Amino acid sequence: MSIVGVWEVVADGAPFGYHVMTFHADGTMLQSNPDHGNRATSDSNGMGTWRSDGAKVSGAFLEFTVDRTDSGLVQRGIVRFDLTVRGDEFTGSASATFYDLSGTPRRGPLTASLGGRRFGGDYGESGSP
Repeated sequence: MSIVGVWEVVADGAPFGYHVMTFHADGTMLQSNPDHGNRATSDSNGMGTWRSDGAKVSGAFLEFTVDRTDSGLVQRGIVRFDLTVRGDEFTGSASATFYDLSGTPRRGPLTASLGGRRFGGDYGESGSP
């Protein structure tokens, strides 16, 4: 089954574990989680690309973060992921590295395990991932 669609995702190991990911048929994707879920930084939405080889999906997204105590500390985060889709669920892993605006690595790689459940069915109802 294709990854295309909207997914409720739990990222075990991330500063805030609950995310929404949307995978588009053109190979682009979006990731979102609540801004204040991470108490240390202000996260933006992630936007990226993906590709699949059967049930295996790999990709990456870009996001920017700002330190909550010093708004001058902006970092560029790249999160890479590998997923295996089985019907309306997926499992996988992610690795995030954060860079200052000149490109120097500052944090990471930080890892998380991922579990997702397709959002859909009866008018958007689904269970927990």
